[in-house]
Amino acid sequence: VRRRKDGELIDVSLTVSPIKDADGHIIGASKIARDITAQKKAQAELQAAKNELEQRVLERTASLQETTEQLETFCYTIAHDLRSPLRAQQSFAQILLDDYQSALDDAGRDYAQRIVSSAMRLDMLVHDLLTYSRLSRTELRFDRVDLQKLIEDVELAMVDQVRARHATLSRGHFFPVQAHAATLEFVISNLLSNAFKFVKAGVTPHVNIWSELRGDFVRLWVEDNGIGVAGEHQQRIFGVFERLHPTDVYPGTGMGLAIVKKGVERMHGRVGIESEPGKGSRFWIELPKAI
Repeated sequence: VRRRKDGELIDVSLTVSPIKDADGHIIGASKIARDITAQKKAQAELQAAKNELEQRVLERTASLQETTEQLETFCYTIAHDLRSPLRAQQSFAQILLDDYQSALDDAGRDYAQRIVSSAMRLDMLVHDLLTYSRLSRTELRFDRVDLQKLIEDVELAMVDQVRARHATLSRGHFFPVQAHAATLEFVISNLLSNAFKFVKAGVTPHVNIWSELRGDFVRLWVEDNGIGVAGEHQQRIFGVFERLHPTDVYPGTGMGLAIVKKGVERMHGRVGIESEPGKGSRFWIELPKAI
């Protein structure tokens, strides 16, 4: 900062260079001063605008987060409260079928059975909505998870489903990960359940599952011999309520992979798929390797 003859203080950029004689000895100095007051003023105004913008972004983000939390709470409450009348509807329709079959004709029994089936499907949908909302709201604590042991537990829990579909499951090597064990178990159960379900009629499901190290992450693969997914649908299937097939062909709520994606992201991981129609799919999830 320098003072001009009229007394005004200005910002300057100062360059001082040595002046040398023929023998290279320094005999003086040259000084060049450039008035950069306008530049400094522009920089200060730009920084002030940047600070104001950042403050507005913080305020809007906080407001959006509060609105999202309120919406999630509202959806969770509605979904939770829906289950009671749904179960009553399902129970009374089932009682009607069990105790009053003789009083109903074929059409009446068909209608009652449709009520039971619709109520069951809606109950499954509400259950999945609650699961998705719970994953968004619940605070997760991460620990070292032994993938080998966890997958053995998942396989044991799914033994009836495996037997019913005459499926086979091959396991490879597994590296430990840093994750929330219950959420990861749910994620893997969903991926395996899809692998057993989405096969062509008459095809015996066969699933390979293994892991590999990728830098600071462990990638878990679930490979099936199912119907596959076309490239244009591979991102879409991870969305909420996204279905590629009618429910009478492949039953479900369209929430399974959305729950998988939400669970993996809550554990600071990623999810993806490699697939071709008719050639099966390889779903993968990446999670931080155990410390």
